[in-house]
Amino acid sequence: MNRKTASSVNAPKYLQVASRIRAQIADGTLSPGESVPSGAALSRVTGYSTLTCRKALRTLIKQGVLVPGASENARPRVPARSSPGSRAISGARHSLSTSLATLRRAVGLTQPQLAKILDVSVTTVGHAETGRLWQSRRFWENADKGLNANGSLLALHDTFRAESTREPNSRAGVEARLLVQEPATEVGEAVVIGAAHDWVACVTVTWGNGTMTTVYPPCPDASASPLT
Repeated sequence: MNRKTASSVNAPKYLQVASRIRAQIADGTLSPGESVPSGAALSRVTGYSTLTCRKALRTLIKQGVLVPGASENARPRVPARSSPGSRAISGARHSLSTSLATLRRAVGLTQPQLAKILDVSVTTVGHAETGRLWQSRRFWENADKGLNANGSLLALHDTFRAESTREPNSRAGVEARLLVQEPATEVGEAVVIGAAHDWVACVTVTWGNGTMTTVYPPCPDASASPLT
């Protein structure tokens, strides 16, 4: 028995199971986005207890090798490969949100103070600074002026929206299309994102206290065509 094999055998059982799953991901047996075997299934294959195998799965999730399933009882999955477009959206989102926070701090403003200048809720500013970018272009125009950004903040916003629309099936892409069709409108302490020209699964209202309300419209007739 060579040294590598001996080391593997002497490792704790849950790490041996984890190593097995890593190897299956590396050789393509488990594909990106595919669910991995359950703890019970791994137990039948390895001969180790279900608890041991579940510990291996939890360890791989903590390490980022796997991602949790869609529900509490769903099996973990191999992370799906991100497309170049998705990475570009993520980078543009990060640049926009962090730039807003950096510019605000540079001029010595708190989030409540900036919110007052822009006539929006503190939650709106907080969401914008943490990458929840559902705000209308008017918000970013006002933020650019209020922070004396000389157009840099607005340019980052336009870059983010442009990247988003190139990936139409991404969450950001869907939001961008809705905002282009019907800009977000502030209603008191709420921001409503609506669509004037597409069927949508739902409309979400984000209130000033951070809570969200989702409204689901009736399913349209399959024979009908979208509004024009």
